[in-house]
Amino acid sequence: MTTITKGFCKKHHDNLYADYSKYSITIYDSIEQIEEEWSEVSSVHDIFFHPDFLRCIEKCPASGITPYYCIIRDTGKAVGIVYFQSKYVRLKENLRKPGAESTTFVQKLMEPIKHGVVNSINLQTIVCGNLLLTGGYGFYFKEAISRDEQFYIVIKASEKLNQYLKSIGTESDMVLLKDFFADDTPKNGEYHTGFTKFSVQPKMILELNPAWKNFDDYMESMKSKYRVRARKALDKSKLISKRVFAAEDIAQHADQIHALYKNISDQADFNAFILHPNYFENLQLALGKNMKFTTYWLQDKMIAFYTSIKNYDVLDAHFLGYDPEENAAHQLYLNMLYDLIREGISQQVSQVDLSRTAIEIKSTVGAVPHEMYLYLKHQNPIINKTVEHILGFVKPSEAYIIRSPFRDGQTEN
Repeated sequence: MTTITKGFCKKHHDNLYADYSKYSITIYDSIEQIEEEWSEVSSVHDIFFHPDFLRCIEKCPASGITPYYCIIRDTGKAVGIVYFQSKYVRLKENLRKPGAESTTFVQKLMEPIKHGVVNSINLQTIVCGNLLLTGGYGFYFKEAISRDEQFYIVIKASEKLNQYLKSIGTESDMVLLKDFFADDTPKNGEYHTGFTKFSVQPKMILELNPAWKNFDDYMESMKSKYRVRARKALDKSKLISKRVFAAEDIAQHADQIHALYKNISDQADFNAFILHPNYFENLQLALGKNMKFTTYWLQDKMIAFYTSIKNYDVLDAHFLGYDPEENAAHQLYLNMLYDLIREGISQQVSQVDLSRTAIEIKSTVGAVPHEMYLYLKHQNPIINKTVEHILGFVKPSEAYIIRSPFRDGQTEN
């Protein structure tokens, strides 16, 4: 499901940011330079803002991603942080299934135009946020600064970063702000004129019932057909053994892990990057007990893995990989979802965050879609007028039905 809205808001509030000049914006290219100030502002309970996590991305960057950090100061005191990634986007390489499938004669005639558009779009992009994650990991401010003012400052920071990139020969063509729940989007101001607001796939979140003390309790809360489905999937995995890897184990099996990961990343409709081969090892070293790397084995062959990160009161599903043939035989992906839920219940978190993609199957285990919005602006005013149309051309579409597996659900799907 996709929605597009041109511009944030038509109202003008000329005096809303009269005090903007009191803020200073400074760009850095290493978290080491500002770790103390960054940590002081980002003391919020979110592991994905922590310097240890950001340092891992910096040390083992995904293909083509360069991180930048910004400190916002008020009279010399840090009051906000902004996380940017610079990325050269080649849509021909990153987008594998442009737009919806052609069904009518007119749509079929448009196919050459669609592919022409895809092949011609190569853009140096400033991303406010983290391409490795689904969620609002682009900025955080002290509470005294309103949400609308935060967006204004972030856009000014992106302009300053672009000036720096221009000075080193990598001027950006486009700015992307990602990902915001509806309640987190700006409501007022004229500063965001020209940005296109759009959504892609929703974020899938399972709220864990406090009454679930173990996985059997979770199973018992399901409607009968979903409980039967779960038991069949679990039965198909009986021959599978599981091993939790430490960092040295991940390093030892790095090539195999990367191959399993590539099986999945290569099939994604849109894939902006490829993870560094040493990413998982370094992530385990950085996060320690807050990360769990679970591998699946059929006799002496590793056939799958998934990564989970305990983010305070939320269990986040991170990257995974599997052998497609073994997935079909043993329902590996569905079993990984059940194992994540089992793990979340065991760790007594309130939510299991299953991120984007595979919307329908995630809904069958109880996850609920939460729409997230992104904001896009091309630096060229003429090209920027076409952004809405280009998005309609190139964004993959996925048909899915949201299921309701629990007995207290509204419908039997």
